[in-house]
Amino acid sequence: GEDFSECSLEGSANLLRDVIYMMGRSNDPKEENLFFKFQSATTRTMEAFRLAFPTTPWIFLYREPIEVMMSQLDVPRTSQANCVRSKNSSPVIRKFITKTKYDFEDLGDEDFCAIHLATLCASALQNIQDADGLGMAVNYSPDLVHDFLDTIFPKHFHTPVDKAGRDRVLEISGTYSKNRGQQAAGEFKPDSEEKKKNASDEIMDAAEEFLQPIFDELQKSEHNIRPVESDDES
Repeated sequence: GEDFSECSLEGSANLLRDVIYMMGRSNDPKEENLFFKFQSATTRTMEAFRLAFPTTPWIFLYREPIEVMMSQLDVPRTSQANCVRSKNSSPVIRKFITKTKYDFEDLGDEDFCAIHLATLCASALQNIQDADGLGMAVNYSPDLVHDFLDTIFPKHFHTPVDKAGRDRVLEISGTYSKNRGQQAAGEFKPDSEEKKKNASDEIMDAAEEFLQPIFDELQKSEHNIRPVESDDES
């Protein structure tokens, strides 16, 4: 579980280590690097990943509050959204709410979505601080591809990228990753401004109340790829 109530931290780390070993087996002796992308919900148990692989560098990719909420809530019914479905079962969600001025019954789906995302960001920030340099906060920005090519790959993952590799990354970065192999993948088009423009008042209010504070903390982290100065430092 997300609070290690059903499996200890050590047991989770051991199981994860075995799974990664099996998934990483290869018949190509030239392969030296292995990369995994985890679903956002696993951020709450990031401590297990750090225990299993204490010297492995990693990043936490996050996005502007309204933008990510618009993506999460883009479903026929907001109650079906991934960021809302766990509201009744998650002890982390309930613990978060007890630290606010609100009661559980006072909150709408947009609020629960923002709270869910805030708990993920809070867990990520805590683990980034505890990892002391192995973890890096990376904002989903227009320069993301160059962040990977110029900083994350060579300086954080310590994986050199030659010219051929850079060319492949630049080429594939123009294709929307979530088309999942559709024949007409098309060119990737940034949607940040459109998401902000179409956001409802409920989404904007929930983002401001619950998600924006931890987003700002991530932005200011000394382990952010591009730290933002605190107001009292500017």
